[in-house]
Amino acid sequence: MLKLNKYKLDDLNELYDDLNYMVEHREPQIANKTAELEDRKNATFWLTSQYIEIAYTHFALENFDQVKPNLQKAAPYAFLRGFDPELKTHKSDWSIQKELNICLLFGEPELLQRIKTLDWSLTEDDIVHPAIYQYDYLLMQIATGEQPTGLAITKALDNAKTAKHKDVLQFFLPLIETISALVSGEKALWQSSIDKAVKWHSNECKFGDYKDIIDGFICLNALTMAKLGKELHGWQCETDSLYLPLFLID
Repeated sequence: MLKLNKYKLDDLNELYDDLNYMVEHREPQIANKTAELEDRKNATFWLTSQYIEIAYTHFALENFDQVKPNLQKAAPYAFLRGFDPELKTHKSDWSIQKELNICLLFGEPELLQRIKTLDWSLTEDDIVHPAIYQYDYLLMQIATGEQPTGLAITKALDNAKTAKHKDVLQFFLPLIETISALVSGEKALWQSSIDKAVKWHSNECKFGDYKDIIDGFICLNALTMAKLGKELHGWQCETDSLYLPLFLID
């Protein structure tokens, strides 16, 4: 079993029992317009979470062939949970990245097209930092085939570089630099920036907010950046980290 953080895994058989119940009893509620909206939202939330937890549990148990299929199953529900006008759960510019990255990494082309045409925005109260919010938009653009403008990248970089928020400096600045490198074709910057983002994530799993939650198992943002480098330029990420399972983008 991989030692990723201090999170205690649930029994895999119990997770599948719960999933089977949800698929039979809760999944039909999602598209049922006659059901209570709160029931539909809860069904969307928990079905997404269940597929993700099963995938991450398989990853920790080194059942690697079962990770990607479950994340692919999670992707359509993750889109609804993150972006559907009726079914979405309240999100900030930071927390939305879980749903966004799962869609970008494991969603079908039709799902990426839906993200490309999203009319998405957040209220000021839901913006942790301007650089994070700008990163979200840059990520949506470059991952769905639209090249971000140099001005948009520069503004995001400037906001990140002048931030007093250490997580912005140590995590989101490298991620924005990675997008900049993807646009400019600077492979060395792309690789070094992914390394920095994964280092931050690794430290958070040891000492920070990810030390006892399952979300710490995979650095989804960095994995998306590795995937984009491969797709856009044929680059192979060389980061060696448990938190960056590159087999998921093969």
